[in-house]
Amino acid sequence: MNKVNEICTVFRKYNSFALFTHVNADGDAIGSILGLGNSLELAGKKVLLNVPEPVPLKFNFLKGYEFINKDLGLLNQMEVGVLLDAAGTSRIEDLEKNLELFRITINIDHHVSNGHFAIYNFVDANAPSTTALILEILERCKFPINKDISNSLFTGLLTDTGSFHYANTGKLAFDTASKLIDYGAEPSFVANMIFERETLGHLKTLGTSLLRLTVEDGVAYSFITLKDLEKFDALEEDTERIIDVLRRVKDAKIALLFKETKKGEIRVSLRGKNGANVRKIAEHFGGGGHTAAAGCTLESSIEDGIKQLLKYIKEYDKNEK
Repeated sequence: MNKVNEICTVFRKYNSFALFTHVNADGDAIGSILGLGNSLELAGKKVLLNVPEPVPLKFNFLKGYEFINKDLGLLNQMEVGVLLDAAGTSRIEDLEKNLELFRITINIDHHVSNGHFAIYNFVDANAPSTTALILEILERCKFPINKDISNSLFTGLLTDTGSFHYANTGKLAFDTASKLIDYGAEPSFVANMIFERETLGHLKTLGTSLLRLTVEDGVAYSFITLKDLEKFDALEEDTERIIDVLRRVKDAKIALLFKETKKGEIRVSLRGKNGANVRKIAEHFGGGGHTAAAGCTLESSIEDGIKQLLKYIKEYDKNEK
């Protein structure tokens, strides 16, 4: 049986679902969990939404945002666990033990490194976003798709394609966007809510990262410390998308942003262009992602982390040539 048909059968057969997504949830993660969650609820199902804290505030305009991480004490009463936009269960951190409660599991994702760890897996690395796959599922299942659901799914598509200019922006991306608009998505509204509501904390940390920006052998890199966040009254989510500014440097094919976290770790965002594969670099350090956008976490100082990645990238470039 077709994978999508199998998932539709599960969605129709069971009445309660716990949806999960990855840590440092981005637009595709939040758009996926809210888009699918709202559709299942309109189909008469009970749904719990699980997102590792902190949940980014920038997506609070989406329908159902306020129900994220509510009533989690009822998790053991749900019948099916669904993991969205995550290559593996470790990406949901402390929620991993909650996903293990379920005998029936579904995995919907577009990361090439996905481990196909669930009972039912729908993974397509050629998809521009996980929300594009969810749209395909909802259409096949003939489940509800309204304006609110379309806006959630469009959020994932817009952010994971870098506003339709990353390498994953092809015919499928535009076909998906067109369908979502037909279902009621409001591209201008979604874009304004995501990109035109920047906090002072974000803009000041962005400025600081640009002042520290260094370009070395085709690699642009910068860093943000906990002291920076405290100084600018900024949240960790205020550092998101800074990396997408760093990648614009003319002479760089790889961009790196090192971010100090409250857990004593260094979180690294990687971006590649002109064919640079940052996923393989991130995987070497225990992370993952896509060819042009990836991430990893280091247990080191920022200074040592920068040295480690620059050294490995030089070695990697030599081996690739």
